[in-house]
Formats: sequence, C-alpha cells, structure tokens
Amino acid sequence: MTNPQAGPHTTYRTYRTYRPHRTYTTYKPHFYPSAPPCRKPPRQLRYSLGMEQPPFAFAEPDYPLAPLTRYRVGGPARWALLPRTVEEARAAYAWIAAQRTGGAPLRRLVLGGGSNVLISDCGIDGAVLVTTALEGIEALGNDRYRVECGVELGDLVQDVMLPNNYDGVGGLTGIPGTVGGAIYMNAGTVNGTTCQWLESVEVAGDGGSRTVTTDASCYGYRGQSFCPPGSLILQGVFRFCAAKADQRAVYAHYMQRRREKQPQGYCCGSVFKNPPGDHAGRLIEACGLKGTRRGGAVISPVHANFIMNDGGATFDDILSLLRLCQTAVKQQFGVDLEREVIVLD
Repeated sequence: MTNPQAGPHTTYRTYRTYRPHRTYTTYKPHFYPSAPPCRKPPRQLRYSLGMEQPPFAFAEPDYPLAPLTRYRVGGPARWALLPRTVEEARAAYAWIAAQRTGGAPLRRLVLGGGSNVLISDCGIDGAVLVTTALEGIEALGNDRYRVECGVELGDLVQDVMLPNNYDGVGGLTGIPGTVGGAIYMNAGTVNGTTCQWLESVEVAGDGGSRTVTTDASCYGYRGQSFCPPGSLILQGVFRFCAAKADQRAVYAHYMQRRREKQPQGYCCGSVFKNPPGDHAGRLIEACGLKGTRRGGAVISPVHANFIMNDGGATFDDILSLLRLCQTAVKQQFGVDLEREVIVLD
C-alpha cells in the first residue's frame, strides 16, 4: 500500500469489505468466520420516547451489533450511523450530541473493531456510530501519516510500519481492533503503545471537533486524557522513525508468540488490566479458575485473562465469569482487578 519514495500528501486507502458506495484504489479481502449460534435470541429493545430519526442516508434502524464485536454478543442498536468519510462522521456525531430523550442526552456508543467491548443482549436504546468505513491513510512526508480511526491497527503495522522498517512493530503487532480504539485505550504491550507514536489527534465532543497535540503527559497505561468517554476519535497523525533491526523478523517473532500463548476464537482480548507489579492472568489462574464455564462462555484454559465465547454465549454468561474473577482475586489476594473490556448493559 505504501511507497517509501512517495512524496508529501500522497493518499492511500485500504478496504477490507465490499462497499458499493466507495471508490477503490486498493482492495484487500478480509474474511471473518461466521458467528457462533445464539443460545437464545436477543431481547427486543424497549425504546424511549423523543428520539428523532437521523437525517442521514447512512443511518440504519434496529441494527445488529453482535456481528460487529469480537465476542459476537449483543442486541441491536435503535439507530446505527455508518459514516463513509470523516466529514460525515463529524456531522453524525454533532447530530447525536444534540439529541435528547426525556431531557437527558441520548445514549451513544462509538464502535470500531469491537475488540474491547461487551454489549448487552438488550442492545443499545440510542445511537451507535460505527467507524469501520473510515479507512484512509495519508502520507504527509517526513515519516508522518494521517490515519483515520477505522483503519485496522494490523493494517497500520503491515502497510506502513513494515515496508518502511519503522520502529515500534514489537509494541503493536497482533493487537485486534481499529486505530481509533487503539488510541482511546492506548493499546500496546511492554514493547510500546499506540500513543507513543501519536503526534496529534482530532477528537469530536459535545462542543464540536478539536485537534489536540499529544505528548507523554496525555496518556498512560491503557488510557489517555484527551478523549473523554462518549467522544469520538476521528483521526490521528503518527510520526515514526526508522529502526536499526529488521522489523519483519520482530513482527514474525511476536505473531508466533501470540499464536502460542494466547487463545484463538471469539473474545475481547485481555479482560482485565494488569495490576501494578503483577499479571491479571496469573492471579486468576492461581484462584483455580482456568476452564470455568457459564453457559457458552469459558475462562480460557490457555490464558486465564481471556474469557471466550465458546459457542452461543450470552452477555450474562460472560459477565458472570468476569465478576467471578474479580470476586475470587479480591478474596484470595486482596487485589481489585480493573476491567479493560468496556461493559455496556
């Protein structure tokens, strides 16, 4: 996708699914396995009053959310907004922020790759803004790139970092989800995190959109201070630097490690943040909870900080295992496990 010799303001786009309304310069098919069967159908939303119909051609009512999440769990959204450009996303977010139901702000959710979220089987009685069509990458020159929020983090690694042998591959390899979610969570590993390479970010909030210049004071372990909950990260500018070591070898090493050490299947990734000086998976395993099941959900026998949808799991199945882990670790070790997954009930 990228060309190391490309000049400033060269635009590249990658697309993972067929969308007839878009013009393609590069097409990359991406196949997800079919969702596991549901043990019971999602409950119907009981809509609140006062919400307007969105004035957008890209608005969809009663939109199923389970296929958009890595857990493959969750009921429908009353309205889903699926903008195709950053400009449409700004307009969609401004409309959502202006809505009120019963005098209160409309419930809203920004959903990208769905890799760090658990949604209730009741769904979302409000509006969900889906960012997966915002897949633009623009080369600005001098190792700087403007990246839209819907670009998959794996694409940023494979299409920008590896061809240019940029440093940081070890920190971002194998992490599921989109760039917007990765910025919001400051996703990464002990080898580096997303915000470490971020120069600036455009964030849409209740007062409109703004561009924030970022530095190390703006982010920390699995979090940041420039995007409050419910806001929308639209795009970010990354500045990379050339590495001395061959980053393709680094990439292959960490992909192999993830295949060996982490379970494969329907899950959100790590459920809990690691407490200071320890690992959540070690604490859960020490409580003897590996392999524990609730309905169609199981605490992975491979890595205890992963709760898997092993076939037809419901929201309640997964949530009960999550709470079991927190209770057991608190009782046995006095440690409060903090969720990394966002639970929407």
